[in-house]
Amino acid sequence: MDARTLSLPISTLDYKQPAAVQVGSPVSVVIDLMQEEEIGCVLVVDEDEQLVGIITERDLLIHLSGQRATPSDFKVEQVMTPDPEVLRASDPIAFALNLMHLGHFRHVPLCVWDDQDEAYPIGLISTRDILEHIAVFIENQEQEA
Repeated sequence: MDARTLSLPISTLDYKQPAAVQVGSPVSVVIDLMQEEEIGCVLVVDEDEQLVGIITERDLLIHLSGQRATPSDFKVEQVMTPDPEVLRASDPIAFALNLMHLGHFRHVPLCVWDDQDEAYPIGLISTRDILEHIAVFIENQEQEA
């Protein structure tokens, strides 16, 4: 593995399409979606599909653990991390690794911006996506040697 690999754009990775719910949705919908899709986070968007937050497994544990209310009693905006850090698909893989390391994130939304500087999610990069990319790279290097 060398610096050139980490300078490749995130778009070269096999990143995922994000699962999303709208503001005002009950947290129970997020939990059901995470279980059905076997995913660790869900993006929260407004009525115009602009990114407003992210809900991770960690958010659910922090906000719901020990509560007497049920998840259907909470709205996503009560549990989400608002205004999450985001990247562009054209950003280098190294940017994603650095952001994940510094922020202790396992997932980072990938967005495009409109003329009003509003962010719209187009993907989601995870530490697993990057690790799989590195593992394949190492495997290919070993086969070539």
